[in-house]
Parts: sequence; structure tokens; C-alpha cells
Amino acid sequence: MIFSAIHTIHKRFEHWIFNAYSTNVNQLGLYRILFASAIIFLIGIPQYNVKIAAFPAGVFNPPPFFSFFFSDIPPLWYFQWTDGLICLGFLFVLLGLFTRSAGVITALLIIINNGFIFSTGKIDHSFLVWFTLFILSFSGWGNAFSIDSIIQRKAHNRTNNWIISLLSLSIGFSFFTAGMIKFLSGWLSLSDSMLRAFYLRNFYIQQKQDYLAPYFENFTFQPFWELGDWFTIIFEVGFLLVVFIPALFRFYTLLALFFHGFVLLMMNIGFDTFIPMYLLFWIPLIDTSRAQKTFEAWIKNKKKIIGIVILLVGVYGINWWLKDVASLPLSDLLIFTGLLGSLFILFIRPQLIFREVNKPDEVKIIMFDGVCNLCNGFVQFVIQRDKQAIFKFKPLQDSTSDDTDLQSIILVKDGEHLNKSKAFLEIIRNLHGFWPYLYLTIIIPRPIRDAVYIFVANNRYKWFGKRDTCMIPTKELKDRFL
Repeated sequence: MIFSAIHTIHKRFEHWIFNAYSTNVNQLGLYRILFASAIIFLIGIPQYNVKIAAFPAGVFNPPPFFSFFFSDIPPLWYFQWTDGLICLGFLFVLLGLFTRSAGVITALLIIINNGFIFSTGKIDHSFLVWFTLFILSFSGWGNAFSIDSIIQRKAHNRTNNWIISLLSLSIGFSFFTAGMIKFLSGWLSLSDSMLRAFYLRNFYIQQKQDYLAPYFENFTFQPFWELGDWFTIIFEVGFLLVVFIPALFRFYTLLALFFHGFVLLMMNIGFDTFIPMYLLFWIPLIDTSRAQKTFEAWIKNKKKIIGIVILLVGVYGINWWLKDVASLPLSDLLIFTGLLGSLFILFIRPQLIFREVNKPDEVKIIMFDGVCNLCNGFVQFVIQRDKQAIFKFKPLQDSTSDDTDLQSIILVKDGEHLNKSKAFLEIIRNLHGFWPYLYLTIIIPRPIRDAVYIFVANNRYKWFGKRDTCMIPTKELKDRFL
């Protein structure tokens, strides 16, 4: 029995790591362009020669592993050269030229140079985004919308989706550890608010007093600050729990965008490097067929391709020269855009969060008890909120299924028959309005969900009554009934 359980867990993990975050080569290629563009034009390419020059001698205190390779900070010319290579590397990643090598070398240079910065006592949260650059260099994101794909003249449609699953696990674990440290250090103490203390430290000691920060200086409503403590811990610890459910992970990335935006407004702390990373988990929802057709038309015209490359290089150069005189904080603008985008999706288009990645508009069949008032009411409920008409309906009385006398709702999807709470949640996630949020209950263990479903199903006639005959669809709905 133990071996059977281990085998089941292994199969589920294997399915998750290779299939949970499925993307095609065009989606990854598009993401590569968006990722590099965000770093280059909005966040800013990291530069180290100025930072290192500002550090006084004798402050180098590396961690044990780092000290095996470096006993002191390299000379300034090293950082000047690596800064140039990093800039060139990002340009190559943007254009898709020697994409894998450029991404790996650029990421390693940034990680190593960050190690010197961290060895002086200054640590930030940017490691994950450079790890993203490194690991996605092996995903196949250079096989589309790239110079590499033009030069090779050979279609490479294979993508390593397990890399995205691994990245999601890394993000979840990073947030989880951050939340656990806060939890163990007493953030949930009811006597004092750690969020309030953290805010006051930033406001008075570090003089972070922009945006909405001054409005919170004298705001002493204790429940607000306590709620902030609890939300921070639950949000950060919960990130790891939703890694294995892609739709819930997307939901958490929206909470993260809201969280980062609010932190910037209140504490003037920017987590701008995280935003391009979150975008990766929304890319599978984007239809890239039009972009692919446009790119194929471009590559037939060599002059146009050369012109586009020259234009991109020119824009890149102008951006580089103007980086020190830009008056608009573009990285903050990126965070605010993420904040507004998260609010729009959370409150206006929540169905995008829970939308299926694979075959989202494929017709699905709902088999229901035709004489059950509750089931008929649910069918009408679904029809009113199924804007894409992806569901068709069939009374169980017309079916030869063995489950007809046991279940009130069965969903036929991809040739698979889903029942009980699983069928209900798969249906509800595709509806419009706020109803898809019920899909969040998928985190509840299925035996508990099914027990509630069975209890209601067994009492549906008693509570809601039944008809003598199956419902007859109207002329407008006749095509949706089988």
C-alpha cells in the first residue's frame, strides 16, 4: 500500500512538472522579448562599476562558499568590462542572437557581481529574476521570434516546460521562507504590529517619504496594521501551497502585484524585477498566431528584418545614453501598471485567472439529471454566464452511462468523464462574473469537497423537488442541447 501511494505521488508530480505550465515555442519567444524589454527599458540593466567604486576598502565580507573563489573585490576595470558584456548580453537576448549562450553568460555575470555587492552587506531580492534569465535560456525561448530561428531555418517546436514548473517552485519556496521568517520572528503578535514598525523605520530612518507614505505616519488604527501583518504572512506562506495548481498560482501572482504596488505606495520599496517574472505564468493564455504570421511575413523581406534590427539597436543605444537623465521613474511606473492590471483582472475579468490553458474554448458536455429542479436551475445558471457557449447539455436520462443513477452532474471534457465536485469546479471556472472564484476551493482536499457534493446530491429531490419529464429547451437554446 505504501509503494502504491508513492507510485501515485510520483505519477502526479511527473504530470505536474511536465504539463502544469504548458507553453508553446511562440509563447516563449514572445515572453523572451517582453522580459528583455522590461529589463532594458523599464527596470534598467544592472551596472556595478559605479556601485563598487562607492564602497570603501575593507568592507568585503563574503559568505563561506563565495570566499572559496574570491578573497577580495576585483579591480574596477573588471566591473567596467562585465558591465559592457551584460549590456551586450541583454541586447542579444532581445534580438534572439546566440540566445542560450547570451542568457547564460549574462545571468552568471550578474549573479557573480551581485555576490560582491551582497558581500558588503547589501542584499536585495533580485536573485530570482536573474535565475529566471539563466534557467529559461534552456527552455527553448530562442527558437521563435529570433535571429537564431532565421539563421537556422529549421523549426524547433520543442520546449522544456519542466523549467517553468521548477521556476514556479523556486518562487513559491522563496516567498514561503520569507513568510516563515516573519512568522517565527513574531509578526503575528497582537501586542505590536511589525508592519507598522517596518513602515516607521523606512519613513524616519531611511527617509522613504514619497507617494502615500506621509498619509500613514499618524495612522494608528491598530486593526489595519494587524490585518497587514496577517495578510503578509498568509500571502507569503501560501505561495508555496498553490504552486501545484496553475490557476491558483496565477491568482497569487495578481495578489503579488497588488502587494508590491501597495508596498511601493506606502513604504517606497520597489519590487519591480519580480513583475517580468510573474508575466511568464500568463503567457500561456496569449494567442500568438497573429504574431507568428507577422514574423513569417517579415523574414521573407531581408531588408525589413535588417531595418528592424538596426531600429532596435538604435533605440537600445539611445536608451543607454539617456539612462542617467530620465526624469520619469519607469520602474515605479511598471509596478503601478502591474497594480492597476491586477485590480482590473481581479474585479473586472476574473475568468482570465482560472481560464484553461489547453483548449480553453473546446466544447464541453454537461450531463445532468433532467428531472431534477436543482440540476435544471444549475443548467440555466450556466447558460446565462457561458458567454463563449463552450458548454453543451445532455440529460442523463438519454445516456447509457453507469453513473446515471448516482450523479446529478457529469462533465465530459477531452473524452474524460468528471463528476462530483471536480465537475462542478471545472464548470464554474469557465463562467463570467465573480463565480470563477469558487474554483479557489479546489485547494480543499477532494474527499471533503465530494462529501459536501454527495450530501447535496442525495437530498436534491427532497429539498428542491423534481419534474415528471425532462426540460424542453427553447428554440434559441435548442442547438446547445444534445
